[in-house]
Amino acid sequence: MASSRRKIVRRHPHWIEWTTGLLSTALVATMTGMILYHGFTAKDAAPELAVTVTAQRPTAQGFEVSFIVSNTGKKTAAGVPVTGRLLNDGQQPVETREVTIDYVPAQSQVEGALLFSADPGASRLDVRASGYSDP
Repeated sequence: MASSRRKIVRRHPHWIEWTTGLLSTALVATMTGMILYHGFTAKDAAPELAVTVTAQRPTAQGFEVSFIVSNTGKKTAAGVPVTGRLLNDGQQPVETREVTIDYVPAQSQVEGALLFSADPGASRLDVRASGYSDP
């Protein structure tokens, strides 16, 4: 009877495997650290909302005023009402419009528009975020 010999080959990991493993571990550790840092530092933060008018143009129904709502804070805002008012020379409102932006994440921007029947170029335009709720 012929005896068969089994040869045990010991295989060592290639250097690419070690490099990939170490880089992946470093990436996961960095991401976990960033998530924990933002979680602990954003507890007492509030949304910092600002509205910037980007364009005014005539439409078939009147006039469209486009805007961007920026949230530079570390907390998300939900249900953000944006109020636009056309004011005359005596600062009395000629026309008021409001739109609600559902969700403005932290460190982001959201676009929207208000529709007026009067020309915004003929009056003073005041557009601002008038509140928010916690999501």
